[in-house]
Amino acid sequence: MSKSPPNESLERRLREVEAALRHRASAETRLRESEEGLRDFGDAASDVLWVRNARTLQWEYLTAAFDSIYGMSREKALAGDNFTTWLELIVPEDREHVQAAIERIRKGERATFEYRICRPLDGEIRWLRDADFPMLDDAGKVAHIGGIGQDITDLKRQLARFAELQHHTRNTLAVIRSIVRHTMEKSDSLEEAAAHLEGRINAFARVQAAVTRHPSLDINLASIVAEELRAAGGREGDNLTINGPALPLTPKAAETFGLVVHELATNALKYGALSGRAGRIEIEWRLGDDTLHFIWAEHGVPDLQPVEHHGFGFEVLERTLPYELGAIVDLQTAPSGLSFTAAIPLWAIINR
Repeated sequence: MSKSPPNESLERRLREVEAALRHRASAETRLRESEEGLRDFGDAASDVLWVRNARTLQWEYLTAAFDSIYGMSREKALAGDNFTTWLELIVPEDREHVQAAIERIRKGERATFEYRICRPLDGEIRWLRDADFPMLDDAGKVAHIGGIGQDITDLKRQLARFAELQHHTRNTLAVIRSIVRHTMEKSDSLEEAAAHLEGRINAFARVQAAVTRHPSLDINLASIVAEELRAAGGREGDNLTINGPALPLTPKAAETFGLVVHELATNALKYGALSGRAGRIEIEWRLGDDTLHFIWAEHGVPDLQPVEHHGFGFEVLERTLPYELGAIVDLQTAPSGLSFTAAIPLWAIINR
């Protein structure tokens, strides 16, 4: 049996060692390039990427997006017990379900969960959604937890605005249905119903237009009163005085007040102070004891006859205000003119 010369055997082993070293160096280069690529990817991502030790729950990898989303530097977040630091950024009401989700991941489950944080930088509350997953070692045990944290604050705000819009639309349709139904029920003829219906829907539409133009702002009571009286032909300074402090109303209160003032102005135009040159209207509101006191007083109406309180207009004045806004109202008709007062709790008509 022939044997290879000693030098040939040694040279072959040296070549094998060199090949193994070259392969290892190539593998290390690829690994280094892969790690650098992962770091570049993580630093460029708008979401927060992280890796935790599954046993200690300490971060071992955390990307640059953390700083801008959480309002805290990574250096500070990674110092000390960084899992506790992270939990303290979460609003107290959300911590329990976040910890429960982390425990499920430690047991090998995937979990997606939402929570709120309070940014130390500016105190802003932001919504986050995390998609976390277990990372197994060679033995199949959970060694690390990977996570992707996405800032969904804008999405939450859009959903809230959409829900508010849906609610407002439903309420608007309900009010219009009520106006139509009650107008038809309280009118003696189709012509009368059509005339009343147009005026009431126009009054409601004027308030809706104001709400749509400035959806984040409340509507001032003075602008509602002036707008409805202008539509009825009243001009401040001629036969009309309006006095009262600036008072921003919520959309619901503005809608109700718009209908109330419309009914008062329509009645004054047909039967009261706006039906002749001698009549005048004094409108005033004042605040006291957490209550708005609203007064509508007509004067100079000769031989005004008492009106039966059976129409929808009087129903708005005597029933809608108490039902919608908790008001105490008083409506009186006398030979000199109509008098209407309402005491309305402020909590029902303004935002605080």
